[in-house]
Amino acid sequence: MADEHHQEGRKSPPAWETLTFSLTETDFMYQSCGEAESEPVWDGGKMVPFSDITVSPAAAFMSYGIGIFEGLKAQRVAGDRILLFRPDGNAQRFRKSAERLLMEPFPADQFVGAVRQVVRSNLRFVPPAQYGSFYVRPLEHAVEPKLGLGSCTRFLVTIFGSPVGNYFRGGAQQGVRLKVLEQGRTAPGGTGAAKTMGNYAGAIYVANRWKKEGFDDVLYLDSRHVKYLTETSGSNAFVRLRTGALVTPPLDDQILPGITRDSTIRIARDLLGIDVQERALSIDEVIAEGVEMFCTGTAWTLLSVREIVYRDRKIVLKAQDARQEILEILRSIQLGERDDPFGWIVEV
Repeated sequence: MADEHHQEGRKSPPAWETLTFSLTETDFMYQSCGEAESEPVWDGGKMVPFSDITVSPAAAFMSYGIGIFEGLKAQRVAGDRILLFRPDGNAQRFRKSAERLLMEPFPADQFVGAVRQVVRSNLRFVPPAQYGSFYVRPLEHAVEPKLGLGSCTRFLVTIFGSPVGNYFRGGAQQGVRLKVLEQGRTAPGGTGAAKTMGNYAGAIYVANRWKKEGFDDVLYLDSRHVKYLTETSGSNAFVRLRTGALVTPPLDDQILPGITRDSTIRIARDLLGIDVQERALSIDEVIAEGVEMFCTGTAWTLLSVREIVYRDRKIVLKAQDARQEILEILRSIQLGERDDPFGWIVEV
């Protein structure tokens, strides 16, 4: 069958048993063009073969980083159904990120419809649940040729997908090691609350050094006081204290409003009756009062932190109770195995 696909010019799905969190090119992707001076701004969009994109070397995003992205997952579940998790939440964050960069926001209903089309057009790349999920990556870029800083008028939304396995493999699944950095992930008043290209580009260099020293990622302190927890390179942080309270940094200009973060808060608070606090949490309080820590994100899901290193001090966090209880409910909802009291699931 693989040879037949090759002869027809079709791509072959990867071996599910060895699936990693990496790109597999699929059959189709979605594109829609936007023009700020047109009415409506966005065309109806279309599915096209997965292929390279041609833009001018002067396209604004190439020089000035005027681009955003999203990430969400489709899951194959019992009965061969395929479910999306909270695509409306990603659609709204996509709009807010665009507004932060003075790009035209993409309509939320068109976003959700396009994501469903991408999954439907690549069904053979959606792995069985035990091996992974289908990760969908929406993008919006300012593509008009431009020299000089300023707002743009021409935009391109592209949405593609790829089958993926776990973001971390091996021992990290039992808990990650984080190096606490006395610096901010983003500048005060910057783009920390938006999912922009630049936020992640700068973090690669920072984390690379510590990954070479055996850490899985870094944990940034806030950029104003350099004492309060913010995020890792790509996930939100939660800490359970001795009191039983579950604390996560409040949303501000340095914290990305994670969809999994919000889901964790609502499950913990509404279904488990946990005292969830969204407030400033100093690294000193974590060291003195923390008993459990985990990080949340679409790629990370809920992943325990087994150890953090702050300056020369190692802090071991052995408990995983809250994370396991919340994750079990979250995954059961995502897999359609229990009632969805929040209306989060959308069937493809």
